[in-house]
Amino acid sequence: MIDKLPPEVQQAIIGILGLMPTAMLARFLWHRRLVTLGRRRFWSVDLLWEIPTAMLSAVIGGGLASWWGMDSMASNAVVGVTAWLGPRGVEVMLGNIARRYFGREAKEE
Repeated sequence: MIDKLPPEVQQAIIGILGLMPTAMLARFLWHRRLVTLGRRRFWSVDLLWEIPTAMLSAVIGGGLASWWGMDSMASNAVVGVTAWLGPRGVEVMLGNIARRYFGREAKEE
């Protein structure tokens, strides 16, 4: 089935599948941290939500690493960081960077 896809799509799928274990490990460690702090139970629905979060983190981190021209080891590091931060952490980080380099948001009147 994958043979019928264009080569670019095949390469993207293989790349994401290669980065998924790193993203899953980082999200599992984040989940374990919240369990240790008493904010979650280990076996809960929250654990299931970590799977799509890891997939999204693998795509975002892999895209950033590709854009920056990094090798596979550095790509795994970027994916690990984006997976640890999660969607909200990446949003806050990018917002802080945008404020620093593009100035403050306009005040609403």
